[in-house]
Parts: sequence; structure tokens; C-alpha cells
Amino acid sequence: MYARLLSDSLEDWNEELTSEALIEHALTCRHEMLETPSAQRDTIYGLLGAEIAYDRALIKLCAALNIACVVMNFAFPKQERRRVETELAKSGINLAALSQSRQL
Repeated sequence: MYARLLSDSLEDWNEELTSEALIEHALTCRHEMLETPSAQRDTIYGLLGAEIAYDRALIKLCAALNIACVVMNFAFPKQERRRVETELAKSGINLAALSQSRQL
């Protein structure tokens, strides 16, 4: 089900972003996904939307960098998210480290 929702969100993506812009977008989405839910975001829809936005950004970033990543692997989103973040880090884009440096 999650992979289907993610696939649908990718079909709605019409933007052409540079790799740098995709990294910034992924960092923003990652922050929104990981931040403590507020009263306004504390709904299943808000939390699900934040996860889908981040995973969509990861997929787009991987596509721009020729890193293998397919929607169907997001049937288990946490595991695939970890795998993709690891692959991105191996290619020199450590989203966790970049996120931390932004918060300082």
C-alpha cells in the first residue's frame, strides 16, 4: 500500500531540479519527517505525508546520481530508507551529517 502511495506521488512530480536542489529538498523533507510532531501535524495523514515526501525526494536524488532505487523496495520503507541513505553516503552525500550541520 505504501509503495503505491509513493508511486502515485512520483507521478505528480513535475519539477526538474539540479542535484544540489534535490539535496536541499531531501534535507528539508528529512527534517520535516523527523521533527517531533506538533499538535497540527500529529495526525496519521500528516506523518504519512512527511514520510512520502522524504522517500520521493530520496528516489529523485538517487535517479539524478544513478543510484539504484525502485519504488517497490519501499514496501518496507524504514529498511529501504536506511539502505538508500547508506548508498547516498557512500557517494558522498551523507544526509544525516548534512542535517546535523544545518542545525548547529
